[in-house]
Amino acid sequence: MKKLFPVLMVFAVFSMILVQSVSANGIDVFVNKDKVEYGPGDTGAISIIIRNTSGDPIEIRNISIQFTNWMMYTVDGWDELGNRTIVYSDVIVASNQSVALEDISFTVPTDGRAQSTNVELWVYTNNARIIARPRIDVIQSYAQNLLRSMNNIVLLLTVAAILAILSAIIIASAVFLSARRPNVN
Repeated sequence: MKKLFPVLMVFAVFSMILVQSVSANGIDVFVNKDKVEYGPGDTGAISIIIRNTSGDPIEIRNISIQFTNWMMYTVDGWDELGNRTIVYSDVIVASNQSVALEDISFTVPTDGRAQSTNVELWVYTNNARIIARPRIDVIQSYAQNLLRSMNNIVLLLTVAAILAILSAIIIASAVFLSARRPNVN
């Protein structure tokens, strides 16, 4: 049992990171990402499950998705990388039933917008609007992290060399001054 507890804790933490749920007006929206972290240029998918806990059937009309930190204004207008609205027809969820919608795919940008972002996800039904805000975490590339680490190592070695030279000068001065005898005549 002692070995099982840490495994269960890790599973619980990953479940909290990957799955987010939001509820409004008897409608539960579960959002699930396919990975914990993404790198620049990675593709991913967001899964959406809608559960109807109200007493009446609901109709899912559309879902709008916006990657807030990945938008950029260009000469041609807004480059809304991956932002879109998906319109549904005839998607009705009966009372106390669930429906899994198709995955929404996305690609992490490879330019300066490659950073972690919140996702604004609006689910519109015939009687409610539910907003979910899952987060997509983007890790920096290995080369960028390695370059930062190398810069830190060079700085550390430079400081160590300067301290070694200063220590040698202080020791040499102490030896010189202690070896010198006063001239008494």
